[in-house]
This record gives sequence, C-alpha cells and structure tokens, in this order.
Amino acid sequence: MQLHPDKCLVIHFGKNNPEYDYHIGQTVLTKVNGARDLGIFITKECDPSQHVDNIARKDHVILSQLRRATTLRDSHTFAQLYKVYVRPLLEAAAPAWNPTKRESVYTLEKVQRRALRMISDLGSLSYEERLNVLGIESLEDRRRRGDLIQCFKTMNNYGDINPEEWFSFVRDRHEVNTRSRAADLIVPEKCNRNVRKNFFINRVTNAWNDLPEEVKNATSTNSFKNLYDASH
Repeated sequence: MQLHPDKCLVIHFGKNNPEYDYHIGQTVLTKVNGARDLGIFITKECDPSQHVDNIARKDHVILSQLRRATTLRDSHTFAQLYKVYVRPLLEAAAPAWNPTKRESVYTLEKVQRRALRMISDLGSLSYEERLNVLGIESLEDRRRRGDLIQCFKTMNNYGDINPEEWFSFVRDRHEVNTRSRAADLIVPEKCNRNVRKNFFINRVTNAWNDLPEEVKNATSTNSFKNLYDASH
C-alpha cells in the first residue's frame, strides 16, 4: 500500500530534535505540533490537554442534543443515556492520555457534573451526593480503576506484554526477604521530567503497590474488578 503524502504529517518530539525534513518521493511532509492518531490528539509535548478539550467540547454538544431530545430526565432514564452516549467518549483509550493537570481533570469532570445536574429528580443534592445516589464514580476514580485493571492484565500476562519489560520489581534488586519483596512490589522509576513521571508504567506504581494482597492476587479480571470495587 502506498502512502499519500498529503495525508501524512510529521511531529518532532524532544526539545533537542534537529527537526529534519522527511519526504515521500519528492514531496516534503508537513510538520505539525499536534495531530489526531487512532482517535487521540497527540502533541509534540505529549500533553493531553488539547485532546481533553476536544472530547469535552464534543460531549457538551451531545449533552445539549440529549437535553433537547428528551422530556423525561429522571435518575434512571437520563443516567443510562449519559452512560451510553457521553461517558464512553470521555474514557476511550484513557490509559494512553490520562491527564495530570488539575485543569484538564476538572474539564472532564465538568461534563459529568453538567450531566448529573440535568437529572430532574435529585433536587438540590451536591455532585458527590448525586454520585452516591446513582452509584456512579467520578471520572478521575474511573481512570485510576482503568489503569489498575490494565496493570493487573499486564502482571498476569493477559496479552503480549512482558511485565518484566515494563516494570522493575523489588525481587530483582535483592534477595533479602523483606516485606516489600514478599509482596512483590514494583520499584518506582526515578524520573527527571514530568512527562516521563506520568507515563502509565510510572503513575500506576504506587496505586498498585497500595492494593490489598487479595485484590492483586485475584484469579481473573472480573474477580479483580469485583474485589477492587468492594475495597473502595
């Protein structure tokens, strides 16, 4: 299959990148600071803020459409509409772009806040009270849960990823039978840059280490989800 130069872009990563020109045939490929790839807007700084703004804007439009199209917005009907038509867009491929800036976290949470305010039979309850009544978690908590589910799958070789290539374990550092070695804890990587610190394999380390042993030793993904939910 031939590549069409007008449909190809170049993003240069790293501040010391010499930013060479790349060609397809005689055509110089266009350089950009960010582009959409597999549904995720990627920037040269690896900052998910633009992606967050894009999906939040799209979901606000969908919420407006749902509001115009519905007259019955009780806690059962509208909550289901939100879960089917809005929330999946806020969580698609979230482990790849999980935001760290509080501004981005709030931008996403604002969509869910608006959706819950549109429910007509919850009176003047606060956002946290509405979450409890509806049995819904905050989006930030759901992203953390998604990270840990992916970590559990990686640890148990549910896929083509070798956990030894992603994580460094205490058992690899020494043979002393300490508590951390017995619990097979992950060793946090020392990072000089925030962009590296917030990569999946680094941001999930402390959350995984803090899980109870019975949760980490679950026999299946569904069992892990149930045990995790019960412990929270």
